[in-house]
Amino acid sequence: MATWRDEMGQLTLPNGRKMVAGSFRGVPFRTVDAEMRVGRRNVVNEYPQRDLPYVDDLGRRARRFVVEAYVIGDGYRAERDALIAAFEAKGSGELIHPRYGLRKVSVDGDVSIKETPERGGMARISVTFVEDTSNTFPAAAQDTVAKVESTTNAADVEIEKAFSNDFSVEGMSVLATDAIKGMTAKVNGLRQMAERVTSVAGLSAIVRQVSLLSGSLTALIRTPVVLVQSVRSLYAQLVQEVERPLSALAELQSVFFGNARPLGMARAGSTRALGLANDVAQSDLQRGLALTNQARLLAVAMSDTSVIATSAQAVALRDALVSQIDIELEVNDPPAAVARALTNVRAAVVRDVAARSEFLLRRASYTPQAVLPALVLAHRIYQDARRADELAARNGVPHPAFMPARPLEILQ
Repeated sequence: MATWRDEMGQLTLPNGRKMVAGSFRGVPFRTVDAEMRVGRRNVVNEYPQRDLPYVDDLGRRARRFVVEAYVIGDGYRAERDALIAAFEAKGSGELIHPRYGLRKVSVDGDVSIKETPERGGMARISVTFVEDTSNTFPAAAQDTVAKVESTTNAADVEIEKAFSNDFSVEGMSVLATDAIKGMTAKVNGLRQMAERVTSVAGLSAIVRQVSLLSGSLTALIRTPVVLVQSVRSLYAQLVQEVERPLSALAELQSVFFGNARPLGMARAGSTRALGLANDVAQSDLQRGLALTNQARLLAVAMSDTSVIATSAQAVALRDALVSQIDIELEVNDPPAAVARALTNVRAAVVRDVAARSEFLLRRASYTPQAVLPALVLAHRIYQDARRADELAARNGVPHPAFMPARPLEILQ
């Protein structure tokens, strides 16, 4: 049997006016009228012997929402008592109103609850809510983005040193030939990545840089420090030109997992052993730079809410990067200096996401009581009908004119 909350629009007051549903702190009620009180906090100054007054404008007055709520039915007393508990609870709560949308409010003053013998099975509640926001104070804050940049730069330096110590093509010419082939393949992989994540103009700049690097590999392969600096410069250009940050993060994850250390054994000192050592050094270099540049991209992406809109999304990307750093530290066991540097990057990323994700939107749920157009719901929830398309896309609704009467994901 359907409850009264399922019979949206079927109940009416004695004067014939239909009631609609709302809730406070998750406790449902029904309502008809809506009244909002707005204004300015003006102080009128009237001086002796001066006919013209002067008004000090102290800012916008807190908005108040006057709600006439009803609970109806055989079990209305339980609904009434639940609302009383919600009204008397300490702190602010979430008001969902068919006309005001989703609001963070506190109860303003007394709440009137009226029951009469003539209208049994019903309680009429008069309550005024006042908008409520967090109390903020000036406070010193660490520049977490700058910390990410400084730790990633320091990590790149240690990765460069480790590569220079482990990589050498001295001796047989086959070492240089194999190293050039391996580095060419990795550089071309970065160019292919750029094709998928940058703009046309950005891709042109990267293609030019790749061409210069590829043409200089014969000389650079014998100077590991300069070689790494050129590769670092290519990564920096890629990060700078990225047009699709989330895709770029996924591509860099692929670089990390696609450069596992090659397996193989050879007699110490042999050409085969030296070639394997060079392959390992190149793989370590690519994984390390993939990690540091993911950290840079994540810091940049969090500054754009059109890229990372919710704190949950930021945390998920952070966790993916932290997991990769843990794999590098535990599975690949890099040199101590590199391990310390990557640990510092890990800590900086965690602090940055923790500090800035609180300013991002958070996911919540809103359940319409009937099938409605996205325009109507966007106005109710956000007071902004322009977000209708976003609401439909976020919930995978094929036609925005028919938003289903089921829990919908919203951002607040």
